Amino acid sequence: MAPRRKTGRHNISTKIKNKPPCRAFCKPCCYFLAALSVLIGLIILVIILVSIFPLPLDRIHNWIVSKFRAKDPYESFIKLLPCSDYKIIDVWTVNLPKLTTDSPIILLDVNNDGIEDALFGFGTGDNYGIIPPDIFCSVFMRVSPPCEGGILALNGVTGEILWRYWINDTIYFIHCSKDINKDGLNDCLIFGTKGTITLINTRNGTALWNHHYKTQEDIVLGSFIPDQNNDTIDDILAAHTNLLEDEGHIVILSGKSGKIILEIPIGAKIFYMPQILHRPDGDYILYGSGGPSTAGNLSVAMLKSYLSLTSPSSADVIDIYHDPHNGVMIQSILVDITGDQIPDIITAMYNSTIIALNGQNFSKIWNFTIENSRSNTVPIPGYFNNDNITDF
Repeated sequence: MAPRRKTGRHNISTKIKNKPPCRAFCKPCCYFLAALSVLIGLIILVIILVSIFPLPLDRIHNWIVSKFRAKDPYESFIKLLPCSDYKIIDVWTVNLPKLTTDSPIILLDVNNDGIEDALFGFGTGDNYGIIPPDIFCSVFMRVSPPCEGGILALNGVTGEILWRYWINDTIYFIHCSKDINKDGLNDCLIFGTKGTITLINTRNGTALWNHHYKTQEDIVLGSFIPDQNNDTIDDILAAHTNLLEDEGHIVILSGKSGKIILEIPIGAKIFYMPQILHRPDGDYILYGSGGPSTAGNLSVAMLKSYLSLTSPSSADVIDIYHDPHNGVMIQSILVDITGDQIPDIITAMYNSTIIALNGQNFSKIWNFTIENSRSNTVPIPGYFNNDNITDF
């Protein structure tokens, strides 16, 4: 006979024991909550540490990239990184009421305290030509005439005025790269909007000499060049244009006296400050001609040939670039980009074309154009990749 099935009753305690305990469900939840708490704690800790010890993100990025990038063949070159963690603190602030300026600021230690001081040109506005100078200067500027503009030197430590030189012109450009009076400190050429050229003794703010063109429509711009008249003093190479005329001039002035050594017409207006291009066969004058709405050229001529002529012939001047619509008014950057140890010519044209010309033979190396635009700034040279060739 087959065995009989037992039908014993299950009591409540047996049923409870057979169910899984609550800990089996709570344990994963506890682990998850614990991990989440630790993660939140770490995030809070990182936020606190970063707020106390700030670390620029670009440093972290560069560190991560350096760990995982492939071997760089130019890794031996110095890597230049931008400044990203700095604070700007005012050292001093000076207000100069009633003065205007379009001049660059030149840093030069004029009081011999070991700290560079600030020099810049200025003007006093358009009222100088409306109100008689005797009244304008005494009432508004509290000085005796002239007081239309001048050059100012501020103490680099305190901002106090070290000296001020007044002149009957608004000064828009200064150039301080040569010691003309041999006192151990560079002197400054200042250029005014009415054709004024003045050489300033930066020790005391006095004029060594003045040169004034005839009318208020004369524009002059220049810089120092090596001695051309054998008096052992550096001279000045300048460009002169009268706004009412179509003729411009290349001018060489004596650095010692300010007298004109040579003035050569170029057949067009010139707003380009001429430069000296050094080549193995001699020094060349580099200059641009034309205006914003007239055709112009970028030209070169041997300096020696200019000094021996009263007017240049077509054989003496080489036009290395021609723009049929706009003049060449922006100074060039002279730097060797071909590796032949001769400075090449990089110029931004008014039509927003940047052109690079070979300094050896004046052939075009490359050009870059931004369509439908204008440019009136000098290209900025720098190293923006690792090929050791100047970029712009």
